[in-house]
Amino acid sequence: MKTKNFIGLILAIAVILGVLIYWREYATRDQVTLHHVLLWQFAIWVPWIIGFKVLDKIIKSTTESKFGTLLLFGTSLTLICLHFGWFFKFSSTYSPYLGLEGSKFGVYRYFFIFWTLVDIGLVWFIIDKLKTSGEAESKPPLLLELTRGSNKYFCEPSQIYLLASENYYTKLFTTKGIFVMRKPLKSFLDILPQNMFRKIHRSTIINVNYVAELSRGGDHSLEVIMKDGTRRRVSRTFIKEITLFFKDRTY
Repeated sequence: MKTKNFIGLILAIAVILGVLIYWREYATRDQVTLHHVLLWQFAIWVPWIIGFKVLDKIIKSTTESKFGTLLLFGTSLTLICLHFGWFFKFSSTYSPYLGLEGSKFGVYRYFFIFWTLVDIGLVWFIIDKLKTSGEAESKPPLLLELTRGSNKYFCEPSQIYLLASENYYTKLFTTKGIFVMRKPLKSFLDILPQNMFRKIHRSTIINVNYVAELSRGGDHSLEVIMKDGTRRRVSRTFIKEITLFFKDRTY
């Protein structure tokens, strides 16, 4: 689910709720304008765009975590509480219904039903869509089309054992030889299966199934030695992650 699609959804929610509230409060139409109600609703629901970004990051970072579900639930509950806080704060100052008969803090009692149901539904919708999108994106392509001269080769992800960035190109070391593609390294990290490929340096991705050894240096450095003898240095940023990853895979 893309951010621009979610922004469109938020705007749609704001318009629908704004029109419904304006229509229901027919007795105050001589004191309240529709455009004021719509602007108020836009301001109320726009913070959920930040909530979307937060949930997206949480889902991506806790895909394989044992406490991922608990963290996701806690984050969702926190976002709903924060949204209610924003709702009260903004409405008590800028609501078009502020000070009108029957309203308190610029809202009517039935507003709480709207906000609670929409907030819960929105959280469920975001999590469902983000998880579905994440699962779809994590599926590797069946084949990668590689070229050498005028010849085309089709390679499965499992046949790639190393990817290295070289300026605007990515060099792929495969069981069929070395190939060069005019694509950034990050684009491969996005499509290759995470349980098989790991980034060890800003310019290097390895297939963990082709790793023969982890070699420690005297200066606390770490090198990955592939089964064909290729040695690649692990940047300090990834040393802990790579060490723990292989520790969890070994018996």
